[in-house]
Amino acid sequence: MEEQPQQPTQPAQPAAVPQPAPAASPPSSDKPSQIQTLGILTLISGIINCIVGVSWMFTVVWILPAAYSIVLGILEIIYATKLMGDPIKVNKPGKHIAIMEIVNIINGSIFSVVVGILALIWYNDEKVKAYIESQPDPKVS
Repeated sequence: MEEQPQQPTQPAQPAAVPQPAPAASPPSSDKPSQIQTLGILTLISGIINCIVGVSWMFTVVWILPAAYSIVLGILEIIYATKLMGDPIKVNKPGKHIAIMEIVNIINGSIFSVVVGILALIWYNDEKVKAYIESQPDPKVS
């Protein structure tokens, strides 16, 4: 008997397994990174300002600047939580808070000044302006 040369058999290919479709990106995926960064920096600045304000309250000379620092800290914390939401809960930049952060140099808060300057710079960025203005009015539910 003559042996026939056997042709190499190819291994069976597994059936094509359907790949799951990639998850749809959330509608806020175009949120500029500056907004999230600003929210975090503003939150940190708010906490620091509240602590500085409370510590200054124990001196007689610094009662008014301490009150300014505490009020600014509270405003910063509230604004930062609105900025870090998804979607953000503001429809115009908080330039008044950025200016108040810069004025807070009277309490020696250098971090606040840096955050205020960064905020004013980032609020003038075209992507940030367009994103903030595209948000629905948070007062209308």
